[in-house]
Amino acid sequence: MTRTVIVTVGLLASTPAMGSEPLIRPKAPAPVSGQCDRNIPISEGRPFPRGLQLHSGAAACSAVVVPLSDYADLLATEKWGEAVAARYKLDVAQLEQERDWYKTKLESELKPKPWLERPSTQRWFGRLETLVTVGVVAVGLGAAYQYGSGGFR
Repeated sequence: MTRTVIVTVGLLASTPAMGSEPLIRPKAPAPVSGQCDRNIPISEGRPFPRGLQLHSGAAACSAVVVPLSDYADLLATEKWGEAVAARYKLDVAQLEQERDWYKTKLESELKPKPWLERPSTQRWFGRLETLVTVGVVAVGLGAAYQYGSGGFR
């Protein structure tokens, strides 16, 4: 069970990285001649609505009766498709932002550093600082020894 979830998440997470635009929703087809001009509800146990049936009993217009659950599924699928497209755009925008951040970071790292900020310069300053500190301490200890032992009399 865990393996399936990991694979599914991995597949979903990798799809926005393709870098292409999401599929464009197709345009609505041209109206068919003789089609009904509006949605006409048909209810179980009730007579056909006016405008759907002529006096002769023939259909007044052409339409397809779609079960309500199928229609609800189509509407839910449409909303899901719109949400996927919106998520895709957000993921692509985030990936572009990350790419630009890494590009800027790489450019700043490749830029030559000023002389004082180079590691070799910092090492030499550290060595000089150590020498000066050891010299000051040695002079101070030497002076304290000379003063304490009476060497300056």
